[in-house]
Amino acid sequence: MGYMFTRQQLYDLVWAGPMTTQAKSLGISGVGLAKACRRSNIPVPPRGYWARLAAGQRVARTPLPRRGPGMSDHVTVGAGRPQAFQPERDEGHLCSRDADVSVREELPPTPPVHDETLDEVEARIRRALPTKFRFARTLESAHPQIARLLREDDERRDAITRNRFAWDKPRFESRFEQRRLVFLSNLFTLLGRLDAQGFARGHDGREVNAHVGDQYVKFRVEMLAVLRPRTRTASTKKESMAVEVEVARWQHGEPEEKLFWRDDEEGKLEDRLREIGVAIVLAGERQYRKSRAFSYWMNRHSFDERVDKARRARDEAQRLEREARLQTERDQITRLLEQISARQQAQQIRAYVDEVLSSPTAMATRAFDGDRNEWASWALAVASKLDPLATSTPEYGATPGFSPTL
Repeated sequence: MGYMFTRQQLYDLVWAGPMTTQAKSLGISGVGLAKACRRSNIPVPPRGYWARLAAGQRVARTPLPRRGPGMSDHVTVGAGRPQAFQPERDEGHLCSRDADVSVREELPPTPPVHDETLDEVEARIRRALPTKFRFARTLESAHPQIARLLREDDERRDAITRNRFAWDKPRFESRFEQRRLVFLSNLFTLLGRLDAQGFARGHDGREVNAHVGDQYVKFRVEMLAVLRPRTRTASTKKESMAVEVEVARWQHGEPEEKLFWRDDEEGKLEDRLREIGVAIVLAGERQYRKSRAFSYWMNRHSFDERVDKARRARDEAQRLEREARLQTERDQITRLLEQISARQQAQQIRAYVDEVLSSPTAMATRAFDGDRNEWASWALAVASKLDPLATSTPEYGATPGFSPTL
């Protein structure tokens, strides 16, 4: 079973008891728990911490650092579908969100709350900028991602020397491509100083992005004419370079948002490297917040649907209950009328039998069938059968040998 923690929850857990004990309660290894903490920049007690604490020594508790830009505030621990971690009231035990869920009313999701504004995050990123970052003008000590592209170009060049008909030509020999690689190498190095990772994939290194926390920020470094084909430039600036950073969209219909820099009269892109690096890292944080807002919107939408479905089911059950009560009342009234009608018919039969028995002019086959007394006994039995107030219900034809002629 997997668990979903907030960073604060996991921090409190690992500082509440030995790692091996806490990991066992989660069904994972201590190494796996330590890796989860390391991924989310959660400090863990150092070796010997619990022994010194048990011996009565004073030990310091490393505070939880702020969440890095773009880093998720949630940590998944264990295998399987994660369930929200909830500590029980009894300390030292765990319970999942589905424990006793039948008696616990579902609460609406809470909107995301961040302890820093974006301006405060940007200020923190700027404070993390290296004070002595020197822009490397050559590719002699290129970033590993750029060094890989250069090695691949060297292989293409060697292939041409062996076979002049080789189709895969070197791709980074032009003046612009060399400048582009130098810029990317410096940008990736700067991002590394800001706890982000730059990547350049593809044979020509055009698939460029930065891994900021748990977010991937896409950006492009190209000729201005490629990114903005309709932009007019002077003939001397045909190879002007531009950078375009794409802030990911999470909701349908959300407007496209792109950040853009280019060579202009104020200076070249190399002079704005620090500004671009800060913007890329901040874009990772913005993407994370947009993802949290979208996740909240989806969860709220699902919650409202479940509430509405439960309400409709409750209304339908109440409607069916009302209809059942009304139908029961209608059935009772119908039964009552049937009982009244049966009583009246029984009384009419008895009155008629009395008239037939008392009338000397009553004629057989017209007023009664067969023997008068046997017919009277049969008719009275029919009346008793119909009468709901009769104490006993004799069978038809109670008089032996009597069978009315119809």
